[in-house]
Amino acid sequence: MAGPSLNLFRPKPHTEQRPTPQGKTGIAQQLFRYLLRHKIKQFKGIPGPTPSFPTGNTQDLSKGKPIWEVFADYAQQYGGLSLFWLLGRPCLVLNDPDLIAEVLMESTAGQTETKTTSKCPFHNFRFYKNLPRKALRPIMTDTSTFIAPVADQRWQELHQNHPFALDYFDQWLDTQFPTLRAFMQTRIAKLAAESATFEAFEMVQKLTFDGFSLAMVGKVFPDQVFAQFNTLCQSSTQRMNRSTIANGLIPNRPWDPRFHQVSRQWFKYFDQAVQQAQLQPTGESLMAWVMRKGGSNHTPDEFRNIFAGVYPGGAISAPSAITSTLHLLYQHPEVLASLRDALKDLFAAPLTLERLENCTLLDQVLREAMRLRPPVPFFMRNVNPDQPTKLGGHTIPANTSIFINNWYLHRSDHWSCPEAFKPERWDPETCRQNDWGSGYFFPYGRGKRTCMGQALAHCFMKLTLAVMVSECEVTFGDQPHDREFFFGVAVPRQLKVSLAPL
Repeated sequence: MAGPSLNLFRPKPHTEQRPTPQGKTGIAQQLFRYLLRHKIKQFKGIPGPTPSFPTGNTQDLSKGKPIWEVFADYAQQYGGLSLFWLLGRPCLVLNDPDLIAEVLMESTAGQTETKTTSKCPFHNFRFYKNLPRKALRPIMTDTSTFIAPVADQRWQELHQNHPFALDYFDQWLDTQFPTLRAFMQTRIAKLAAESATFEAFEMVQKLTFDGFSLAMVGKVFPDQVFAQFNTLCQSSTQRMNRSTIANGLIPNRPWDPRFHQVSRQWFKYFDQAVQQAQLQPTGESLMAWVMRKGGSNHTPDEFRNIFAGVYPGGAISAPSAITSTLHLLYQHPEVLASLRDALKDLFAAPLTLERLENCTLLDQVLREAMRLRPPVPFFMRNVNPDQPTKLGGHTIPANTSIFINNWYLHRSDHWSCPEAFKPERWDPETCRQNDWGSGYFFPYGRGKRTCMGQALAHCFMKLTLAVMVSECEVTFGDQPHDREFFFGVAVPRQLKVSLAPL
């Protein structure tokens, strides 16, 4: 049974706040400064909200705003580098593109090995990935480049041998459009025929999960597998909420015996898929291509983990982006009408990767949606656990947590009318200056540790949007686009949607 957790990522319903007597507030602040005076001294000169005993600044993160909007407020009040406290733990917030680049685009290229007495296995790196590694490990194994602490030699080997990095990946991707388009048309027509109202994210997530299964292993799993996947993700989400306060609050493995049963079943499906692909590598799935064409030195167990890891990596973030994009199109019918016209030309001939990428308005719509509503609105890093580092003119103590806020930069005054949905802003020059992974636009992260699956995600999201917009009328209810955190992704769960054939 999962224990209680403090969920800092889910916006709370608005309630009237009772004012705290000024005297009590002052005493709590003074007590915090006294008890943590040695830690506070280490961050002298870094601005931030005043902490109070015993919670620090956690009250800022539980007053109705999602955490990424709180971080944006910090940018307005304190600048691109600020300090806040989770209980007694100091954390930095980065809202400055140059400081973010310094952290996310760190490279050890050109560094020389120096003798050190450090026991840290990655002493050459100034920053490493701590949260949410421990929380996600039960479903994302150590063969995942996503949870690797640093881009060391082991990470580079995993990255180079990943199916997404093989030289025939684009060729394989080009073969997927007929199967995936037919699957989506059939599924969407069935949903539209039901004349029902659906939970928007859940509907799109199931479509994504099954589409990924067709592409990855060549078949759609039974519905129970989708339910088991979400059970694993829910457990990891609860662990992540605890780990935000302190990693020590979560065990190395979940206590819930049902989790272990579901986890064994989940990985067993991919064991069976790998074995079948080894015996009969004749299909068009990515797993069959890898078994047939080679190019990777992973063991069968590693392939099992890698293909199982595609789902937590993409079957939450991609449907979040698709749902948000559909919602924005619904709110802007003039853009939707223009997109439908553009898609007539796209589907006038057999669909290919090149033709999909050259559908300009579809690309502009997706970029603009992911600028306004990035599925991952902030990232996390830690300073090297054994060595302090310089950042923004300050010496930052070892193992300090760092929150990196892309949501703020995506809506900053770098953009004209930053709050408006304007796909047309993405002309060739804007795309050149603000490409994926640039200073003010990095929904997948920045640097060489950016999401490995973004090429697959782009194609899948564009194809799903193109088919849904072309095949049916998508109508949302009047619910607001509020989002909650699920498995590291901001998910618009409350939206209701209905489909009707065009």
